[in-house]
Amino acid sequence: MIALNIVDVRDFMSKMLVHGTFDKFYLCEAAVETFTSFQFGGPLHPAYYSAREQEALGSRRLTLWQELRPFAYELIRGKKLPLSFKFVFALSDENLTWLLEHHHVKLTPADIGGLFLNIRYENKKVTCITGTSFKTFVMDKTLEQLWDATAVQFMKQNQIAVEVL
Repeated sequence: MIALNIVDVRDFMSKMLVHGTFDKFYLCEAAVETFTSFQFGGPLHPAYYSAREQEALGSRRLTLWQELRPFAYELIRGKKLPLSFKFVFALSDENLTWLLEHHHVKLTPADIGGLFLNIRYENKKVTCITGTSFKTFVMDKTLEQLWDATAVQFMKQNQIAVEVL
């Protein structure tokens, strides 16, 4: 787990809310504090979808950020900044599988509860904290270190200036 300070808050917010930078991440949960509190995200509700739509979703259980980004944008945009917000993103199943295979990690996606980016805005600062969850006890820290390095690399590839705290 590492904590990253986002250097340019305005640029980061644009990349998160306007551009598709985080679109392929799942949104586990979100909380936005403005004139009132808003909470959204989390698991999909299969009953909402037709049989054809459920088939297209496959085994996906969480909402993609690209599906909720327009709603978050509407909540956050405006003349006044929010008091605070928190977004918990998780690496998608497809990207998790790729990461494990590409780096020859001796774990399966079934062993992993998730690889997370916890993004928090408070006091006009944005902080991103990585997180790793396993479904079983794992002493090896290889995946945790790989995820930390991957998160930093993701930020650099997307021209998001960060400082490791």
